[in-house]
Amino acid sequence: MGAAVALCVERGWLDYDAPVTKYWPQFGQNGKENILLSDLLSHRAGLPYINQQLTVEDVCNWSRMISLLIAEKPHWNPGSTHGYHGHTIGFLVGELIRYVDPQHRSYGQFVREELDDQCYIGVSDDKVEARVAPLIRKQANNMNSDVINSLDPLAEKTLSCSGAFPLGPYQNSSGIIYNEVQIHRAELPAVNAITNARSVARIYARLMGDINENGKNIERLVSEKTLAQAIENVTPVGEPDRTMPTIKTAFGKSGFQVYGEIFNVFGDTVFGHNGFGGSCALAYPPDQLAYAHVCNQLDTSGFVIDQRSIRLLEAIQYALNQSKIC
Repeated sequence: MGAAVALCVERGWLDYDAPVTKYWPQFGQNGKENILLSDLLSHRAGLPYINQQLTVEDVCNWSRMISLLIAEKPHWNPGSTHGYHGHTIGFLVGELIRYVDPQHRSYGQFVREELDDQCYIGVSDDKVEARVAPLIRKQANNMNSDVINSLDPLAEKTLSCSGAFPLGPYQNSSGIIYNEVQIHRAELPAVNAITNARSVARIYARLMGDINENGKNIERLVSEKTLAQAIENVTPVGEPDRTMPTIKTAFGKSGFQVYGEIFNVFGDTVFGHNGFGGSCALAYPPDQLAYAHVCNQLDTSGFVIDQRSIRLLEAIQYALNQSKIC
């Protein structure tokens, strides 16, 4: 989402420091009138969940979710602190982009046409659906189980989308709700991107500069100025995550995770995002490095960078350091 918004900023459609209501007037109800775009993107809007029980049918109905979020009252004073908006941020950003896009495309269409045509937010093609790898839940030990079972009510509401997506095993053959075709077909921008590692890494690479792939030159998505704005850290040092208090997350203006206690690879200018289950993508401009690791064996034991990615990133960093010595 950070890349999509940065592209809108680059084109003059959005401004990180403007209120959301400048572009989406209906949003400004029940205490949301002065929420800035940067506060929304950096998880400071106070809207991590909808305060009622939701169903899968609710979440797969875009208009229904937007109506509920318009009516929702912030759960803390917007801008005063941050807390991870696990599901809601996707609907909010997707609707905002639909408003400012001159073609008023859905978020999924915008991503495929503007960022990468191999990144699907909502799969409507049966041929693509047939290629989707099923998710597998990694066998949990006692410690892993405790992470899920020990979540407080706020975190549970946030991560389960107000109960629509149970955090424990789901009642289907795989035990994972995200394997359902209904979920694949819906546009859930924060949680159901269906793609491959090359596609994600390509998007990150294009944020840093032009790329050449298979002899084809592809222009960068945004300027250095816009990228600098997008990855500017807006989370005060040491501020706890209101949604997950034990984790010190840090976010930039466009919603990317930035260097900090949790996202602690390479150095200060790294930006990206790790995903619940083990996926991780990032860019490190000093070395023009774009990295993506996507997995279908989900390790749900925690919310930090997965050990599988850490081992890969350590090897990459070692190789880079050795090349500089030579």
